[in-house]
Amino acid sequence: MKNASLPPRAVLLALALFVSLVLSSPAGAGDRYDNTFRKDFVMDAPWRVTDEHTAIPITIILKDCDTDDIRELHWIRCWDETSGDAILWDHDFGDEQIGDDAYESNYWTYITTVTEGHPSLPDGTPLTPANLGYGPGDAIDLRVSVYYRDNIFNYTETRHLRVHVAHDAYPWPAGWYGGDTHYHTMYTNNTAEFGAPIPAVVATARAVGLHWLTTTDHSCDLDETGDGSFSYATTHWEYTIQDESGAVTTYRDNTAIGTTWDVLGDDVALFDSPDFRLYRAVELNASSVDADSWEKTLHSVFYNDAYIHSPLSGAIGERPVTPSLPDALAQLSGGGFAYAAHPLYDMSMEWGGLDLSVNGAAWGDEDFAVALGYDGFRGLEAFNTRSVRYSTDENDPWGDFDAGVPPDDPYPDELLAGVAAWDALLGSSLSPIRKIFLAGGSDAHGDFNYSTYFGLLDSYATDNAIGKVQTVVFVPGGYGPGNLPPMSEILSAYRAGRSVATDGPFLEIGIDRTGDGGFDDPDDLAIGDDGSGVAIESLPLTIRWASTLDFGPIVSVELIVGTDAGATAVYSVDPNAGGEGYAGETVVDLSTYALEDQVYLRAECRTDRGDDAFRAYTNPIWFYFDATSVADGDTPSRLALSVRGNPSVGGASLSFAVPEAGHATVAVYDVAGRLVRVLHDGPADAGIHAAVWDGDDATGAPASAGIYFFRLTALGRMAATKGILLR
Repeated sequence: MKNASLPPRAVLLALALFVSLVLSSPAGAGDRYDNTFRKDFVMDAPWRVTDEHTAIPITIILKDCDTDDIRELHWIRCWDETSGDAILWDHDFGDEQIGDDAYESNYWTYITTVTEGHPSLPDGTPLTPANLGYGPGDAIDLRVSVYYRDNIFNYTETRHLRVHVAHDAYPWPAGWYGGDTHYHTMYTNNTAEFGAPIPAVVATARAVGLHWLTTTDHSCDLDETGDGSFSYATTHWEYTIQDESGAVTTYRDNTAIGTTWDVLGDDVALFDSPDFRLYRAVELNASSVDADSWEKTLHSVFYNDAYIHSPLSGAIGERPVTPSLPDALAQLSGGGFAYAAHPLYDMSMEWGGLDLSVNGAAWGDEDFAVALGYDGFRGLEAFNTRSVRYSTDENDPWGDFDAGVPPDDPYPDELLAGVAAWDALLGSSLSPIRKIFLAGGSDAHGDFNYSTYFGLLDSYATDNAIGKVQTVVFVPGGYGPGNLPPMSEILSAYRAGRSVATDGPFLEIGIDRTGDGGFDDPDDLAIGDDGSGVAIESLPLTIRWASTLDFGPIVSVELIVGTDAGATAVYSVDPNAGGEGYAGETVVDLSTYALEDQVYLRAECRTDRGDDAFRAYTNPIWFYFDATSVADGDTPSRLALSVRGNPSVGGASLSFAVPEAGHATVAVYDVAGRLVRVLHDGPADAGIHAAVWDGDDATGAPASAGIYFFRLTALGRMAATKGILLR
């Protein structure tokens, strides 16, 4: 969840104005996923369909009609504004009253994928772009209106949508499956926001081209069985699906199922299938342990079968936030795991020392330090949302979007800062290796076509939407469309970091020692793996990339090498300049970079579509380059020093290499640069030698646990490395 920041204005005046505006509006607050004090209207459709033969699902939601019913629902219509304002769907509801029974009170939902009342197409014709006369690359502008009577007068609520027909499916190779790791459904339902019903989510996500999705509704919403102070349960609702076989209405009575968490699980079980995979996760509220944000709300996405109790959001009247971050992570079980959600986003909702809503915080250094102590904490969902365009018109933002009006914090600013923070954590977690992964998710709340946001005095729209940021995971086996991997295997790959975070293009790295084109042999290394080898051996790292016309050609691919001193791009290429902007691969020999000791390797790429740019990031491969090892019978080509087993307990075993015979000195120093012990001081033949430190200083006293530096001096040159001594 990302809340809109509040301007520093007179709070009481703002609240009074806000309430007066809402109560004076007979139709509520309009057509969006903002939860107003009265009924809400949502008309939505996917921002893209994967090809011209995919039907466009159109969703209409009438919400909270129990507080303010619709006396007469006259009709709902959808027009194609792209070519002559042709009617696509015209459904007469016969002046039905909406809100006069429990099933219509919270979420009255209608989903259609077929025509009705079209001037030339028979009723029941699939709403595919091809049937409507469109092809790959086209954009279809739709207008959806609801005409109804509210008390005395008739009103029309209208929303304008745009559906892009993709040139191609997403550029994911066989064995790779893309999903949205951070998405809010109708069970995110509180004073500020709500999401979309699961049947509409699945229909839309499939049309967009996703393979899977994890629902991440707010923990403070999922414990409800009725209406709380901040969150609301949905005890009854109904949905209708109209397709080629007709229209079928389903009535859901959730009262006997339990909490909203249980209800969501029931929905997910109903709609998870080999055609589209679903998992019930949660965006958990936990309190920060960082001194600068003590007990403020942190957001994490938790993927855990068992419920983790977190009822308090940190909103007014919901204090203190529970549980604390370490208490939450300690409850992960059975292979469950967590990522920090939008970790650099400052969720503070505070003015003059007063909490105005959920008073949250960005993740602090101490929060990360604590989280990394739990194996279930797997990384950062720092690729969160994709907002490039902004509008104050929530019902028809396309004029502003087409004009290129940017939001206050446009993509990719927060993403790039998040990647830099990820690199810093990776570099500080190399000795010993603590794997930390990057993930991506849209953080959309409903938001099939574009996103809407709720502010105290204003509301606005951005072009973020479901599936605009994806995490693509590798799952081997004989799976494919219609036979997708079970969610357990998708989550296992996600947990292990066998994934790429992207908003369009695809990128992969691997070490193919056998040369068979794959990364699955015992000596090979794929994304998420760790290994070791001789620094001077030929070590081919393969980089593969792909894009489509929808995202533009790839113009930059970089290989990043990270050490405890920082991350550096050691190789870069412009594939498009060589005619390989849409697909290609290259092999980089890592031995040419004189890499030593423990490093991580990752890659990133960027496209250029002309009007926009898209990015992809691989997760790392960790590799230990042993500079002192050589093949049997060979002489080392350079001076080198390494520690075997780092950290080590009670002492350390070292190897050092000298290319020519001569005098050599190996010594140990503390972090202040003071000499602790000389391990070798004398002649050394050309070759590999061993040295052992027993952990004592020059006086024979045990050295204290901590970081030490080992230095080899020979032939007028010097080599050094770092080690950690444990007691």
